[in-house]
Amino acid sequence: MNMLNIATQGVKTAQSLLDNEALNISQMSNSAYTRRNVRVTSRADGTVQAQEVVRVAGLEQRRQMWRAVSAASELGVQKPHADALLTQLGGTDVASDPLGLRDFVKALGHEAQTVSDDVHTEGVFAALGHVTERTNMMFSALERMRENLNMVRAGDTEKVNRLTATLADLNRLHRLVPDEAGRLAIEDQRDQALGELAAFIDVEVREDSSGAYHVLTRGGHPLVLGNRAAKLEAQPGGGYTLVAGASQVSVSGDGLGGRLGGHDRFLARELDQRIADVTEVARTLAEQLNRAHADDQTPGFNGTPLLSLTRAANGGAVLELNLQTAQGLNLNARSTTSNSTTLQRLKGALNAPVTLAGRVGGTLVEAMSALAADTGRRASEIDASANSANAVLVSARTQLQKQAGVDETDSGGALMAYMKLYRANAKVASVANDLFDATLSMVR
Repeated sequence: MNMLNIATQGVKTAQSLLDNEALNISQMSNSAYTRRNVRVTSRADGTVQAQEVVRVAGLEQRRQMWRAVSAASELGVQKPHADALLTQLGGTDVASDPLGLRDFVKALGHEAQTVSDDVHTEGVFAALGHVTERTNMMFSALERMRENLNMVRAGDTEKVNRLTATLADLNRLHRLVPDEAGRLAIEDQRDQALGELAAFIDVEVREDSSGAYHVLTRGGHPLVLGNRAAKLEAQPGGGYTLVAGASQVSVSGDGLGGRLGGHDRFLARELDQRIADVTEVARTLAEQLNRAHADDQTPGFNGTPLLSLTRAANGGAVLELNLQTAQGLNLNARSTTSNSTTLQRLKGALNAPVTLAGRVGGTLVEAMSALAADTGRRASEIDASANSANAVLVSARTQLQKQAGVDETDSGGALMAYMKLYRANAKVASVANDLFDATLSMVR
């Protein structure tokens, strides 16, 4: 009887192993599936028993992959933004002149060669008009970049909210599902949703005793607690608001990571800084030219300006040329304190130093070249860091695939071994049954 019992339990265990490996093989092409193993234990009576089916890759292995996804996304999302910003600032060509300042200098230099008192001002006037036009085109382009970036941030935030709501629903279903197979399937779905969420936010995932996942931001703010999900709202000036019921908490992009953190990092550290830098260049240009044109160096100068720097309805800067005709330049007007003309004073004004945040002062032309050079360096740094982060991500995915994926050769070999085990136990059971029948016949 004991032999029959052992063989029968062996057949049942082998059948469980066969069924599980067949399921693994059938899901080989399903990227959301995690390979299952059957835990087999020995019993006191010498038999073996299939206890439970478990997923082979645990939460810690997945955490490593999610961190790699977030890091790669945070850097990858900045690269196209940085390239677009570099293009707007004139690219890496040192001869580029996005604001037309060099053309204005050439126009002033050409007129300076005029030896008669009849200085032709049309070329200078046209060049100065081109400076204002190009400056305003740059202001408009940078503001459009900002608006588009905020639209992307808002769209990504909505995707995050949909994913967190899905995770909260899956937590609820995980608690209610009646069988083990259903729970494992839901765990696969949760991991897939978390993998998608990790591209947008660097998440910290914790599992409680009931098997529910609690999802927090890198800064420790809760996104999902059991079957409840908070909502994120993107703020136009940068940063986010986390809303949970009546509670609202401000969250910085640095506290999120992923795409959301990458957007905010570029917005605050690159785009907004460049907008401020270009605005400072335009402000210095207007101030220096206005003083030179009016021949007034007093601190409280408030005469009719040659140029005005104002704000548009969208909050962006606008540079305006206030003269209607070239004659208003009065390039031959003598200074009240020296023999220099307006022409010479305007040339000198373009060599006035402009000091930008974190940079050594230089001329207006040099300042614009420095902005392009700095942006080019940052674009290269972001590109190199993104490549490194992608290499780490590929490695993490490969490691997880080795643990959680289904290998055709390994699973096929396991299936053949379990079939042999099944047949061997079935044969033992058959022999034990024959011996039992023979024994009964002898008793009769």
